[in-house]
Amino acid sequence: MLAVCGLLLAGCSGVGDGGHRAGPSASSAAASSPAAQRETGAATARLTVDPARVPTTPAAALDLVRAVTAGPDGYGPGYVKRPPYQSDPADWPVLGADCVWRQESLPDDVLATFTRYSRLPAAGAKGEVRTAATVTLHRTVAQADWEMAETLEEALRCPDQQLRTTERIIGLNSMGSGYGTNGNTSADDYLIEMGTYDNPALGKGSTYYIWNQVRLGPVTIAVVVEGGKGFDQSDLLTVQARAVAGMETKVRSELGAQK
Repeated sequence: MLAVCGLLLAGCSGVGDGGHRAGPSASSAAASSPAAQRETGAATARLTVDPARVPTTPAAALDLVRAVTAGPDGYGPGYVKRPPYQSDPADWPVLGADCVWRQESLPDDVLATFTRYSRLPAAGAKGEVRTAATVTLHRTVAQADWEMAETLEEALRCPDQQLRTTERIIGLNSMGSGYGTNGNTSADDYLIEMGTYDNPALGKGSTYYIWNQVRLGPVTIAVVVEGGKGFDQSDLLTVQARAVAGMETKVRSELGAQK
């Protein structure tokens, strides 16, 4: 995972201050990603799991995603719970045609989804970092594949997005990497999005916004990192990669996974 982040960091110079990512465009990345291959029915899972350990009911699925979703200890020293610490499992975020995020009811193809919110409090010259980890279990691999593709398409459709009343993402760019490309050797599919983040609660001026999402069979894992004045982009990418890798390990363990 860190190898992928290193490649993307080199290819994303300027994203942090509102510039555009160099290298392959999000559209070309989407075209080559396994997520985009949904049109041909080519969604695959390199992850071999024990079918008896894959939940088939919403209740069992919720138990699984709760067990693997990262809390403060998933990011490193100093992180604490951020209220509200846990999401309502009945909610599903949807990006509207107006590029504003809203909560809607859980779609039929999702067995369960769960989010935990954490933060690194401001200290000295360093500003507060806010994080969120989300794990979603879909009913099928193909449906999880759709979620990855839609996430890529959202950044193309809405490079500027309204998160909440006073929180905005600006200049969002995406890159997708299938297994074996750009250093991705751990997940069936991988994507990362970067932009700038404006939130008056964290002070004046923009900070970094980084979203990382991976797919392991029917499971998607996502971590967002927001803010952190005074932090290098590489520091935040390392924190994010640590949380994603930890959740990948837990998913593999819970599902009896083998490559």
